[in-house]
Amino acid sequence: MTYNTTTNSIPEWKLSGDWFDVCKCSIPCPCEFAQTPTYGDCDGVLAYHIKKGNYGQKTLDGLNVLAMGYFKGNIWAGEAKFDCAFFFDERADEKQRESLKMIFTGKSGGFMAEFAKLLGEVKGMDYAPIKFDIAEDLSY
Repeated sequence: MTYNTTTNSIPEWKLSGDWFDVCKCSIPCPCEFAQTPTYGDCDGVLAYHIKKGNYGQKTLDGLNVLAMGYFKGNIWAGEAKFDCAFFFDERADEKQRESLKMIFTGKSGGFMAEFAKLLGEVKGMDYAPIKFDIAEDLSY
């Protein structure tokens, strides 16, 4: 993932790193191809590992974010919204936490603002230990 944006009131930001999603659908997940989920609904986890990132002058390198959620129907056809909860890396300081919230809820523009249009109810936001082990060849 790599995203960046800038406006007059929002700091320039950029993230690059790894993104994974895991759900109960058959592989490959039909949602990746704008189709209805295998069983008509989706329970899934979106996982983000920021290798390099900033929100204004605040660095976000090495932080992680999880979104866990549910929807029923084809989200890409406008039949559903993704009801979710966000978990932000507990290692983030207060400014990093606010930066991650602004980016991942779409309030800072860019791709995440487009993704946020798919969000339904945000059930909550919390901080948790999040650890990623990613093989160089992406085999795990």
